[in-house]
Amino acid sequence: MVLDLLYKKKHSKEEDEQRRHVADLLDLALGQRSKIYIKFDDEATNLTDISGTLVDIKGSSLLVELSGVSTLKDRFIGQKITCFFKIVEREHRHREVFYSFATTIERIRQQGERLPLVTLAFPSSLDGTQRRKSLRMKPDLEQFSHISLWKYDASGGFDIAKPTVAHGFFKNSQASIENISAGGLRVILRRSIMKDHCPDLKKGDRFILYVSFAEKLQKLREEYWLVAKINNFQLDAISGDVTLGMEFVANGARLPDSSKVEWSKIEDNIIDDIAQRIYQWHLLLYRDKGIL
Repeated sequence: MVLDLLYKKKHSKEEDEQRRHVADLLDLALGQRSKIYIKFDDEATNLTDISGTLVDIKGSSLLVELSGVSTLKDRFIGQKITCFFKIVEREHRHREVFYSFATTIERIRQQGERLPLVTLAFPSSLDGTQRRKSLRMKPDLEQFSHISLWKYDASGGFDIAKPTVAHGFFKNSQASIENISAGGLRVILRRSIMKDHCPDLKKGDRFILYVSFAEKLQKLREEYWLVAKINNFQLDAISGDVTLGMEFVANGARLPDSSKVEWSKIEDNIIDDIAQRIYQWHLLLYRDKGIL
């Protein structure tokens, strides 16, 4: 469907393979009529809540039907935008995969009472799993139904009833989550916690982390047992507060009718369904406030 664009210009073998990969994924998006969420440059416009549907791929451009706007002025021609979409992989197992790409608006076609069409430059690349791994967000505490941390012991044992940093510490602002991603999180611990609960904490130490989310999302887990390693330790010399940058290194499942947790190594340093949850949070922000 889009292979003709591969032969418009001469490219290296590597460039041809990259363009073929992009073309294959966009063909899937076209066949699945995937919704595309569009982010305009904040400095160029305050337009928000704009999405579209990929309706055709012609040569080296994409044709997208917009929704969320009845007209789009010609002044947007030449402007850069970022597009986000997902496809469903069904070959091996049903899995939703998210992608984004940067592009430029080449043409705008107004259609009277119908939705406007825009022609976009064919993207040179798509950002997939790696983008989702690095996608970070500062969450609201209300998005969690519970979060607690236990200082990791070499024996692997811990008292589930006595967390080092309990959920109540987050509720009374003695602890806070600065951001979270599919590969880790950044936590701020106030001086009182450091003094009374973990005075010897240092880089390289580990926490056992329990997280449960308030919102149920289809096919995504609601709770997680994780081991997080401190890769970055920053002490505020004035306040005495500590900021911990932690990486997820192990994933756990609580055994039925037991307080024991069975651990497994995290593949590729990413928890895929946490990545999807955070991506959904970003889309929600985008739809509600246009600040994705």
